[in-house]
Amino acid sequence: MPNFQTGEIPHGFVINEGGGLIHYEHALVLATPNPNQGTIWGNAYLSFGSDWADVRLRVALHDGTTWTVVKNWDIKAADGRLAEQLPAHTQKVSIGRVKKSAADVADNIPVNWLLEYL
Repeated sequence: MPNFQTGEIPHGFVINEGGGLIHYEHALVLATPNPNQGTIWGNAYLSFGSDWADVRLRVALHDGTTWTVVKNWDIKAADGRLAEQLPAHTQKVSIGRVKKSAADVADNIPVNWLLEYL
């Protein structure tokens, strides 16, 4: 049976335009059940959507031992939601806003996340 949870990305930049940490107080960390575990938990998908402007997010995945995937996702207001399947053994997801340039001050654009297990 499908399960899902949704929420909003906190306002405020976590990462500057050069990839450095501004402050972690604006980051969001989701603890997740291990996806892709057969009959216990099915495939997991993480989606984002925004409106009014495009937003860049840093998404990092932890497999129980290390942060295995760290990349920026560009969430475009004019597009549909951006979704990716989480790898097996993902236990934590860290999400934070990234400044696209030094002039980027739009740190409060509405962005929501959706975590689905199918």
